[in-house]
Amino acid sequence: MQKFFLYSIAIVALVSCKQAEENKAEDTVANNKEEVNEPFQLYQMSEMASFMEEMYAEHQVLKEQILNGETPDSLSYDLLNLHTATMTDSSDYDERFKNMTKVFVEYEEKIVSDPANAKANYNQAVQLCISCHQLKCTGPIPRIKKLLIK
Repeated sequence: MQKFFLYSIAIVALVSCKQAEENKAEDTVANNKEEVNEPFQLYQMSEMASFMEEMYAEHQVLKEQILNGETPDSLSYDLLNLHTATMTDSSDYDERFKNMTKVFVEYEEKIVSDPANAKANYNQAVQLCISCHQLKCTGPIPRIKKLLIK
């Protein structure tokens, strides 16, 4: 009788442990379903970030042209976007940014208007990008440095 009682207690303990594990597993599955049902939010670039991506791609082309001894006859992007595009953080559009973009635009235009010094003007424009990004948004600096012509 004593053995029967001990076996009964052991069986009840095992069944209750098994049931607790099943409940825990159901809770985990329910929690995972809740996580999956959250809406996916796609990152959207600001107009300025998108424009800078465009300029980066175009500077890669400019770099290759200059390295091949070619002189570009025009820029394929509108530099006025630097003054009109909305920024990720609107407080970044301050006097310092405005002054740096003014000088940047001058060097960008010199790439086309002064073909004899295209490489120097190109590198100066890229250096201005780096300088500006050192003040505000440092993330893209390593990528921008790859645009420099050695």
